[in-house]
Amino acid sequence: MVALVLPHFLTRSLDVDRFAAWALMLQIAAYANYLDFGLQTAVARYLAQAVERGDDEQRDRIVSAAFALLLVAGVIVFLVLGGVAWQLPHLFHKVPSALIGELRDGVLLLTVSAATLLPLSAFTGVLIGLHRNEFPALAIGVSRILGAVAVVVAVHYTHSLAWLALCIGGFNILGGIAQYAIVMWLIPTLSVQWKHVSKRIVVELTHYCAGLTVWSFSMFLITGLDVTIIGYFDFPAAGYYSIASTLVLFLAGMSNAVFSATIAPVAVLQERKEYKHIGELVVMASRLSSFGSLVLTLPVFIIGEAALRLWVGQKYAIQSLPILEVLLCAQAIRLSGNSFGTALIATGEQKYGIPPALIEAIVNLACSVAGAARYGAIGVAWGTLIGAVTAIIFLLLFSMRWTRFVQISISAFLREAFIRPLLCFLPLILTVAFLARQSFNFSHVLAAVTAMAISLFASLKWGGILPPDIKFLLQRRPGLGPTL
Repeated sequence: MVALVLPHFLTRSLDVDRFAAWALMLQIAAYANYLDFGLQTAVARYLAQAVERGDDEQRDRIVSAAFALLLVAGVIVFLVLGGVAWQLPHLFHKVPSALIGELRDGVLLLTVSAATLLPLSAFTGVLIGLHRNEFPALAIGVSRILGAVAVVVAVHYTHSLAWLALCIGGFNILGGIAQYAIVMWLIPTLSVQWKHVSKRIVVELTHYCAGLTVWSFSMFLITGLDVTIIGYFDFPAAGYYSIASTLVLFLAGMSNAVFSATIAPVAVLQERKEYKHIGELVVMASRLSSFGSLVLTLPVFIIGEAALRLWVGQKYAIQSLPILEVLLCAQAIRLSGNSFGTALIATGEQKYGIPPALIEAIVNLACSVAGAARYGAIGVAWGTLIGAVTAIIFLLLFSMRWTRFVQISISAFLREAFIRPLLCFLPLILTVAFLARQSFNFSHVLAAVTAMAISLFASLKWGGILPPDIKFLLQRRPGLGPTL
């Protein structure tokens, strides 16, 4: 909600250069998210297994060790991003000199916020491991909304990037503190102390997170450098690209929220040695993810420009739409493998997800830099698409054959994650191919709505997206009409 609402106001209140600087500032601050080394995920997994065994002592050791390691990570974030802020004039030559000071102050303020949030994120992992996802949703959601409201109010009085960063960063810290308070309320016996930090737990966590760190670094190269690359080659276009990437990250955030909720259940299934059920869960989640991606992606090719025009205005709509279309296709392809990757993390087999992630990162970075130098922002988007296709091919050919605990049929995965969704949505795909880039009239609207209705009905009837006890509602019994 915040990602969608803020640009509507900021693109109308800030000039193109200042909005581009805002986007670049947020991108740099977001680098902190890649320096948690996967410890939040590790806490969720190991805590879920400790709770399943009723081992309170192990629980305290895990949380204490993760907090200590994330505290060190926070110090690293402050030093690294502080150095980036110091070198901003030398890293981004095309940023107007009048904005450099504000941009540096904003980056420093968000750096302090990010460094503080890292150790507090251990308690997000605790809540996820306890299957209490509603609490981080509440704490993080409310803090983000309050921060966004503060930005919308502040931008009416000042265009200072430092003040806008203070609004965002301050409320983010409050959200982290709220999660700590909730954890201590739910588990009053939890003891987070230095004496619980044992070498064995630290080694176990770091060993588990080693693969996640490489994976996280790969994702940093895939999605974390796009705006920065454009800021270097074509600074004003960073704002246009950020509009498109904001929508894509919004969809990715929803997907990651869903899949992260499966970490604790999959870890429990592994503890019970129910490996076949893990594979069934992966296939089902991949199928649902592909259907969701098609529902959200295809309409953009028909009504995307009109929707963007209402959201951020004509100028940003024209520049951002081609980028958005390419990025949505790349995201849909990448998300088809998201469930499998999450299952690898939950079962401790994330090492099998490292090769496709690294390959995608290398291909993405190389193609994005080359594309930015030659074609500008759209070249970076095409580099992202090429990298996503490369990663999925490697995942199918190799990673799915290596895993032990995620027992999955490759043919079943292809059928459920690609073939079945594409066949069900074929009417809408053909309609999109015909209507894309055409001015809408009544007949086009009718054709698009009809195609969407047919595709949705096919998905409900034959797509396998409903459980059996709900699917029977769509079936007709002789002499009875629809069964209710």
